[in-house]
Amino acid sequence: MKLENIGLIGFGGWIESAYLPILNSKNKSIKAIATKTENTLIKAKKILGNDCFYTNDYRKLLSRPDIDLVILSVPDELHEKIMKDIINSKKNCIFEMPLSEEINSSKELISLMDKSENFFIPNLEVSYLPIIKKLSDYKNDKSLGNLLNIHMVMNAPKWGPTPNLTKSVYSISPWYIDPLNKISESLPSRVLSIGEKSPKSFSESRANIILDYDTHWASWNFNIESSKEWEVIITMTFENSEIITDLINSEITIYENEKKLPKIKIGHSIWPGMNNFLSYVETTDKFNNKTTKDLMNISNALQISNNSNNWQSVENIN
Repeated sequence: MKLENIGLIGFGGWIESAYLPILNSKNKSIKAIATKTENTLIKAKKILGNDCFYTNDYRKLLSRPDIDLVILSVPDELHEKIMKDIINSKKNCIFEMPLSEEINSSKELISLMDKSENFFIPNLEVSYLPIIKKLSDYKNDKSLGNLLNIHMVMNAPKWGPTPNLTKSVYSISPWYIDPLNKISESLPSRVLSIGEKSPKSFSESRANIILDYDTHWASWNFNIESSKEWEVIITMTFENSEIITDLINSEITIYENEKKLPKIKIGHSIWPGMNNFLSYVETTDKFNNKTTKDLMNISNALQISNNSNNWQSVENIN
């Protein structure tokens, strides 16, 4: 799919720091920008100049015939309404997950997406890091022994608690569960989300997740009110070795029979996953909604488990 005639809905830090540098480096044409506030619109004009169409009403952007691809990057609580309008506009779309804050509306959106002839591609930037494919290769390398478990730790400062992160387990899980799926080359059959008993007003800024991939376990601990800078550390334990990976710095350390091997550096640059993701979008003309469905199934199961503190099977969303 061509990355041309692009309309941006939302112009926050993620668009500015991750999307724009790569789109600009590829000389891709951004034709229109829609933002909620006038201040953000003024900021966008300073960065992109006067050749774009600017509006505070995203529906005016969607009505323009010169827009072929929409990139949606707005707070979670706005996803449902805008995604429905994008689908109805018959434009291709790159979007941030979740589709909606509620599972029932997500079902409706997926049903509409399935009936559409356009493409709807979730941006799962972390999954496109070159190091994720390398870790999947290690899983299949039997010289290390069978994979026993994968453990991911994610820390981020000042992400919560905020009103739009009251369902953090549901909201951010696609970004971090998908890399575990890619490494495992499978989907979990059941999940356990350990928060507080019968939560009533829990910010979910911290959680412990366990995923059953049948052949091995995976776990994910996150803290979005951490005192640490953003970090994602993945530890893979095999029968004969252990691999510790720093995703942010793209570094792998292997301990083979308790002997530490030289550190491995996988090609790294600013937002390397985003670069690979947009290259994938640009060179692929076959998209389907399976990944979106699978991740919504898992997110839903995690939210149910978080409310009950019991194992929850990952069931089909449809």
